[in-house]
Parts: sequence; structure tokens; C-alpha cells
Amino acid sequence: MDQASMDHMLRLQHRHRDGSWGDMVEDRPHHAAADHDPERRWTLGRIFRCTSCEEAVTLVPGDEGGAAPER
Repeated sequence: MDQASMDHMLRLQHRHRDGSWGDMVEDRPHHAAADHDPERRWTLGRIFRCTSCEEAVTLVPGDEGGAAPER
């Protein structure tokens, strides 16, 4: 399965204090170098930002089969 297919399989949202849900979209620079190398993009982590409140989260890969190491 290619990266474009995987990106469309999931919808990322977060819950606001008022109980509503906000859609999260990937926040990355236009024409990022990772556009041509999706595997590299995942190793660097991905930033997603809420479309309504601008709150951001970062998804970073963890160790295979486990949680991400503590920072």
C-alpha cells in the first residue's frame, strides 16, 4: 500500500474543551524535501494542526513493537 492510500485511511481529530471535535491536518512546508521520500518523512515525525483552534500535535515513530522512547 502506498503512502497516499494510507494517508486517506485515517482521519485525525482532537477534542476541544467544549466537547466539540476538530480535524487535524498535516502542517508542513510547501515543497518539503520529504514529498519525494515518504519513508523519510515518517522517520522525522509529522506535525498536525487543528483546522479550527490551531493546536498542534506531533506523531513520531516509536521502536518497532513498542512505544516511543521518553524524551
